[in-house]
Amino acid sequence: MQVDFAQKLTQALSHERLSAYARRAPGQGNRVLFAHYAWNMALSESLYPVLQALEVLLRNTVDNAARHYFGKADWYDDSRIIQHPNDRSSIDKARRILNRQNKPIEPGRIIAELNFGFWTSLFDRRYEQVLWPRMLKTTFPYMPRRIRTRQTLSKRFHRIRILRNRIFHHEPIWYWQDLLQQHVDILQAISWIEPAMGDLVKTIDRFPSICDNGLDEIIHQLEQFC
Repeated sequence: MQVDFAQKLTQALSHERLSAYARRAPGQGNRVLFAHYAWNMALSESLYPVLQALEVLLRNTVDNAARHYFGKADWYDDSRIIQHPNDRSSIDKARRILNRQNKPIEPGRIIAELNFGFWTSLFDRRYEQVLWPRMLKTTFPYMPRRIRTRQTLSKRFHRIRILRNRIFHHEPIWYWQDLLQQHVDILQAISWIEPAMGDLVKTIDRFPSICDNGLDEIIHQLEQFC
């Protein structure tokens, strides 16, 4: 690999960031090191469609179920429902963001502004008697009844949130051994809410091919800089 090319990339990305890749691919040279970095970007990009679809679906299905169950659009403002300080803080933050943007403080806008962490936190044990199991069927109408529990959903969304946060914070995921299974799990979670969305996402889903063939293709393409 051209020394100038390697030096420029190292300076641009920093030794500290690249060290997370070098530790897991030791002694393989700069071409493999930078290929892993590019592959990680490709993997992260190819997971965006399923993560984006799930995030939008989850907040909308929980909101719709809660509106129906509690009989009000601003159910999230009721401290008897959303009790935990962290979750109430998330709602306050969403309201502040809308204020700064001079947007109306409307239920639909609040719902859209709340992040994935807020929605997944609603499946924690503290909401067992407040939201679940009463809202489970309306929130996940296509989830098999035998596994349709708060515990199952909490475990699934906790794992997805970890993956989502690593991707959105530009951290390495390429070395995870269960990425293909996690991709399947995200698609399954989408299908529990609305299978049609899963069908739509699959039309642009490139993750399996990127996961299976991406690294070799990137290493080959980097030969032009050697």
